Amino acid sequence: MANVINLPSPELYRPEFDDMYEIEYQQTIANADGLFEKVVVSGEYKEFPLLAKTSSARKITKRFEETAPGTVDAGKRRVSTDPYVDPLIFDRVDEKKFGTLESQIGPSIQNQRYEAARNMDEVIIGTAGERGGLIGLATEVSSAGVVSYPAFDSTYTIPTNFAYGGDTGTDPNVGMSYDKITHLMTKLAKFQVRSQGNTTNNPSAFFGLLGASQIEDMLQDSKYNNRDNVTALIEQVARGEIVDVNGITLRVIDDSILPIDGGGIRTCIFGAKRGARFGWNDQLNHELDRLPTKTHAIQSTLYWDWGLGRIWDQAIWKVPCLEA
Repeated sequence: MANVINLPSPELYRPEFDDMYEIEYQQTIANADGLFEKVVVSGEYKEFPLLAKTSSARKITKRFEETAPGTVDAGKRRVSTDPYVDPLIFDRVDEKKFGTLESQIGPSIQNQRYEAARNMDEVIIGTAGERGGLIGLATEVSSAGVVSYPAFDSTYTIPTNFAYGGDTGTDPNVGMSYDKITHLMTKLAKFQVRSQGNTTNNPSAFFGLLGASQIEDMLQDSKYNNRDNVTALIEQVARGEIVDVNGITLRVIDDSILPIDGGGIRTCIFGAKRGARFGWNDQLNHELDRLPTKTHAIQSTLYWDWGLGRIWDQAIWKVPCLEA
């Protein structure tokens, strides 16, 4: 095994002039970060015991009646994490030629951190058919200890062509709308998915992950734009600010991360923040090394280990939208 000589702190590789490199426009923060409770996963996974509501209450109809107690239905959901690595290498000749004045190392380290932020959004959303994420496979453990991987339940999906008073059997598909979001909040209320204050109007209890095109849809929706205060909030979201609109914390997710199918249907994700947990085994760790077997090239490597698990299926909803 080759010797690896640790280099000094990356602080030494900060560019001497802020405008030395023009860095490509990119998403620099995890837009979905902070929506879900974060937990430490010290091993392979962390389990969350679930307890179903009871339904054993009944009226006593006679004296000395048999108690006939009911049983408690319990199970678990797991949150597991996956390790990631982001390595870059810089040739020694280039370093000697340019020195620290025009070194790519400093800004590239920052770019690696930006890439990790985008990965966090990808992990939070997940991929259908793969374990983890809001729309991926959950990990469930029955009361008997049997492990299964339930897929996202399509029951918890707002129709793509939903319009209040319309016909979902014949109406055309539409983008994001006031009607869809109102219908979603009604569905959540019917499933008793409520905020901590036992109401459905706590401004911090619900979230919405949507694309820039869906924000444009909302701004053009007459049911929104005739409310000046709501329109102003949606415009703030469009500018990348974090605000609550109608009791929902809206976050704009990059088009490359939020799923879209071949027919132009973008899958937006809404729900209750306590419906999922974000777990981490290792936060961002950066290593900067000189590699003797690579003509003493410099290697910049970023490591992290995290994941998200869906805890309550009825709390996470898809809101598919036609995108022009």
